[in-house]
Amino acid sequence: MRTLLVTVAAVVLAWPAAAHAQTVLRMGTPVPEGTAWAREIRTFARAVENETKGQVRFKIYFSGIAGDELQAGERIRRDQLDGVFSGGMLCQRLAPTMRVMRILGLFQGRDELAYVMGRLKPGVDEEFRKSGFVNLGVVSVGPEFVFARKPIRTLAELKATPLWTWDVDNTLGPSLDAMGFKAVHASLQDAARLYDEGKIDGFIAAPAAALAFQWSAQARHLVPLRLAMLDACVLIANRAFDPLPEEHKAIIRHAAARGLGHLEDASRAQDEALLGGLFAKQGLTTVPVSQQLRAQFFDEARSLRERMNDPQLPRSLIERVLSLLADYRAEHREIEAF
Repeated sequence: MRTLLVTVAAVVLAWPAAAHAQTVLRMGTPVPEGTAWAREIRTFARAVENETKGQVRFKIYFSGIAGDELQAGERIRRDQLDGVFSGGMLCQRLAPTMRVMRILGLFQGRDELAYVMGRLKPGVDEEFRKSGFVNLGVVSVGPEFVFARKPIRTLAELKATPLWTWDVDNTLGPSLDAMGFKAVHASLQDAARLYDEGKIDGFIAAPAAALAFQWSAQARHLVPLRLAMLDACVLIANRAFDPLPEEHKAIIRHAAARGLGHLEDASRAQDEALLGGLFAKQGLTTVPVSQQLRAQFFDEARSLRERMNDPQLPRSLIERVLSLLADYRAEHREIEAF
């Protein structure tokens, strides 16, 4: 009886601590501190902490402190991180179907990409699951343009200009090389320095990224030729997510959906503002894209796409995407402004 009473007392005393046990999810991201993206991430983290009454909270490493996207993925594998707010590069490594967004000249707007990726989502989520992750959602970073030191008016000038591209991008970078571009593959952290040193003369980037990393303040000209699209994603390792109580999983999913929805709306509005005049106020001059440049670029991009021989981007996937795009464009004949 004495032993039983001691055991019961121990369980009772331990119960409050167990009931209030806290889970800390460690997340890496290349997103710089002080940006709209960082503020939305913090809002998401606060919402989860508040709604779980402090039982789940996030420790977030901004500005690539946890390493680049691939290094962050390796740290997750070693149990040094639990997930990422990815800028897109780790997304497409873990779910190769997402690489279609990086094919040169394929997508021409956010709505096109959202339509196609929405229909590919079940397969993408399964790829993430097999890679050991739960996909909390994706959000469009936007179309990628050229931010350059000098005006670029022809495809020959575009190909001859040394342009930074993200070194961990395993689709866009190799495609640029194959098409004859003078792409310089380097890290996010090295891009500005390479420009200042004259080793590159521009950046391939979405407007939001150009603003966040201050490349738009360095470059003098914007060439609004849509080269590719970029989606970001929010991933948590299954080993960290699966043990959580179901109510906490639901809270995280709902908070992520709200946050990504806010980011999508804010990102669209930001693109419209930047391309509609704010970049000009920063001193950026927009170089009109001629019909000749546009036609030559898309012809060569199409030819390259038809020659692609990548096991992770099989012809069947590309044909499905082209079919979905044809369906979308037949219903929405207008081209997005931004």
